Amino acid sequence: MTRFLIYLFPAAIDLAMACTAFVCSVRGANAGWEPSRIASLFIVWAVVYMFVCQVVARIVTPQNAPRFLIVACVVLAATSAGFVRFAGLHEMHYLMVPMAIGTGLFFAPFQVFMKAFDQARARSVAYSSGIFLFAWSAGFAIGPFVAGFIWKYYGWQTCYSVNIVMAIGTAVGVYLLQRHGHEHDAPRAAKRAIAPVGKPLDYSRMPNLAWLGWLCGGLSIASFAMLKTLIPVSGVEYRMSEPEIGTIFFVASAVRALTGLLLCRSKTWMYRPFAVGAFGLFGIAGMLVVATAEGPWGFGCAAALHGIYLGSFFFYLTFHSLIHPTRSSRYVSINESVVGAANIAGPFLGGFLAGAYGLQTAYLAGAGVVLVVVIVQGVVNSRHAECVRELRRR
Repeated sequence: MTRFLIYLFPAAIDLAMACTAFVCSVRGANAGWEPSRIASLFIVWAVVYMFVCQVVARIVTPQNAPRFLIVACVVLAATSAGFVRFAGLHEMHYLMVPMAIGTGLFFAPFQVFMKAFDQARARSVAYSSGIFLFAWSAGFAIGPFVAGFIWKYYGWQTCYSVNIVMAIGTAVGVYLLQRHGHEHDAPRAAKRAIAPVGKPLDYSRMPNLAWLGWLCGGLSIASFAMLKTLIPVSGVEYRMSEPEIGTIFFVASAVRALTGLLLCRSKTWMYRPFAVGAFGLFGIAGMLVVATAEGPWGFGCAAALHGIYLGSFFFYLTFHSLIHPTRSSRYVSINESVVGAANIAGPFLGGFLAGAYGLQTAYLAGAGVVLVVVIVQGVVNSRHAECVRELRRR
């Protein structure tokens, strides 16, 4: 049971994060903020998050990771209370700083903890990557969906009460799991583990493509960050309600979560150019649809298409970092820094383009970004076709 329990932790924290992002962006849009001003909220978060991840990478280990998780939860609970206590629109920028510190202290340590936990139970890196993606994407799906309805019936302040419960519950869960302690006792855990069916693939001779994940992942995540910033603006423009806007984000993250779950038994697609390119087409289609959408159904369809693409790419990014036998802790921290950098570039570019040339131009630019990613991945992965054939023959 505990092998699945740990994945409730990122789901809960991402639920709180998505809820915060939704409330802040919609409050800004309702107040008539320009897209660039709404984007600045996420840029503040991203800059601090990127810095914290680099600091954490130098000191986190599988042994001390649970302590980082507990501290992160305390910071996030206190910050959620701060959003209610200091309820002005301008204060949201300042509160994004401790929010970024809390998430930075959580996600890189959690992935280190997760890899050690699953390896002790003979679980593959593909399994860890897929279930982790499913868990945090489910949190991102539920957060805006729930927040939209809570806001409508009880007010936006109540949304932060949910965040506090999620953070405190996660801290208690990590503490109890750590106290019972057998998740860190690798020798005993390995004896109890059930060996996986069939011979696991040996990826040791495969090319190190973490760098490709960072390069292309940064561009892809920037396109998602652009959507996350601009869809609330489009929603207000087309007179959509808070529950409708929240449901659009729910669709995107729910599809992304299901994509991660379906990919948890993956073996070689992460190295094959046509498979990677096929997923990229969903991202391009999603951006083209959102550029022409004029209501919740169109935006929901675009969200689903982009969700498939982001699900595959987050899996790709996580897998290629965790699969390295000795550098995974460092690579995971770089992953999170890439996420931070992309969340600076995406909202900044999206806010600028939307303000200067209109929302449709910003969405079309996002489609162009994804097209570049597909081309680069296809060229690089095609050079390793022989390695993939050898892997499948072993």
